Amino acid sequence: MYRSEVDKLTDIVIGEAVLALLKEDAPVSGATLISRLNAMLKQEEDEGRQQALRRALSEVRQQLPAARRQDLSRLQVDNSNPAIMNDDGPPAGAKKH
Repeated sequence: MYRSEVDKLTDIVIGEAVLALLKEDAPVSGATLISRLNAMLKQEEDEGRQQALRRALSEVRQQLPAARRQDLSRLQVDNSNPAIMNDDGPPAGAKKH
């Protein structure tokens, strides 16, 4: 259950960002998710969605260790190897399967 509408909208914008990456056949990782959320934030005009996007960015950076370390200014996607492996995993203590 959501504590507020912002919580609900935050989950929605994260889902929208992931779906956009999947539709583009782009790798889904913390770094690409942050990049997509930033792009969405730059284009968004609605205050509520802007707040949700900022919160989503914060959550992704907090929960995904590789996303915190990734230098997004140097992010380059190599489409020659679609099976990109990284250490974006669930937070410590979370189920993996």
